[in-house]
Amino acid sequence: MPRSKNDSARWAHEWAESGVFAALPELEMIGFDRFHEASPLYDHQHARGFEFVYVEHGKLAWEVDDGLYPTHAGQFFHTKPGEWHRAKSNYVEPSSIWWLILVDPGEMPGWLGLDDADRRRIHDALAALPRIVNADMRVREPFLKLRGLIERGSEHDLFLLRHYLLDILLQLLYPPVARQMPLDLREALLRLTADIDAEPERRLSNKELAARIGVSESHFYRLFHDLHGQSPASYVDRLRMNRACGLLRDPGASVTGVALDLGYKTSQHFATVFKKYIGVTPTQWRGKPE
Repeated sequence: MPRSKNDSARWAHEWAESGVFAALPELEMIGFDRFHEASPLYDHQHARGFEFVYVEHGKLAWEVDDGLYPTHAGQFFHTKPGEWHRAKSNYVEPSSIWWLILVDPGEMPGWLGLDDADRRRIHDALAALPRIVNADMRVREPFLKLRGLIERGSEHDLFLLRHYLLDILLQLLYPPVARQMPLDLREALLRLTADIDAEPERRLSNKELAARIGVSESHFYRLFHDLHGQSPASYVDRLRMNRACGLLRDPGASVTGVALDLGYKTSQHFATVFKKYIGVTPTQWRGKPE
């Protein structure tokens, strides 16, 4: 994954031809990023490798060719070797992600110590893997273990490195069964979400929203987060920013007018939220070439 301009909370390891981990060429790169604000992430590819991105916190969307793939906390997004991909609109939203680039097992004999039959089986399974996969939160543990081993830098840890890499892959290929939400409650929450989508300028409290579907405020928050991977407030802010981008295309629209139309009390607050999610100020965004 290319380095972003916002790397204050970035950790990354890249394979080198010499050194402790030269005997692990299957691992091209591994890293962690915490984006405190929207940050640029442009079109890129990995010629020989699968890239896997696990969203630990937040929500972000990816573009592959003409496809758009929204992801949220607890999900993996992946690309296959040679696929060009980018963050939606070339900006990563505030989030925390782990990412991993592994050489295609189909082209490397002895890949992670597997025999030919097993590595071909892994190759075929990865080739058929859906673009987005739900994962168990425990998948964070092998990422943390890998980081610790790499930072320690001992050649005696190669066996454990292979073990934790395979652990992550097995969780991808055999994901847990998702927690089931009662159908009537899910449908009620989806109807409520549709109402929110239709009028994002209305900022109802969680208590008011919970009352609409007949649950407690804390239960509503958990249900909403399980369904959408983010808080109700973040969901509404993202809706408002998407609508703001459309409204700002009108050369006659003022930033203050758009802010007020979307329910913000001041243009300064609106501009702060806009930059957080879009990466630039409203004025800068309107000046971007089409």
